[in-house]
Amino acid sequence: MLLRFACPSCGQHVSATRAQIGITGRCPNCNVAIAVPKTSTLPTPAPWPLVRFACPSCRQHISATHSQIGVTAPCPNCNAAVTVPKTSTLPPPPPALLKTKFRKKKRYETTVILIDDCAVPTTSRKLKNWTDDLTDARNWLIRQLGTFPGDRYFAAIFDHKEKRSVFKEKAP
Repeated sequence: MLLRFACPSCGQHVSATRAQIGITGRCPNCNVAIAVPKTSTLPTPAPWPLVRFACPSCRQHISATHSQIGVTAPCPNCNAAVTVPKTSTLPPPPPALLKTKFRKKKRYETTVILIDDCAVPTTSRKLKNWTDDLTDARNWLIRQLGTFPGDRYFAAIFDHKEKRSVFKEKAP
């Protein structure tokens, strides 16, 4: 059975399995850290709105709305005449699991702080990029600095596996 709860920040409905109780993940909507509670905090969803049954000739699974009960129509697979029953003869499909999104941390974090002293007042802009490849990190840094018209910046690449900076540069 799934636990259903809402993100405390944005209200997004999230589902998790009992095995995920206590695990902290990211909200799929606003990316804020949320912990999976011990019990559901949202009501169970409404019953399945469709009648599910199988064609008696070919066993093709068919779904119909409650307003179509008693209607006879051709099977979409074999064209045999099929009448929609009063109740489902097939179980409802399993609910789609709203997965908590756990972002796998990349190895290299590249940070560029661009300082624009031509603007009044002086403004700064912080850009970040995550990658597993040092060459990609260095190329991204070079592209960001190449598009910046000013002379003042701070740039760094931090290796999260080795827990150290592999590149730092500061321009006056």
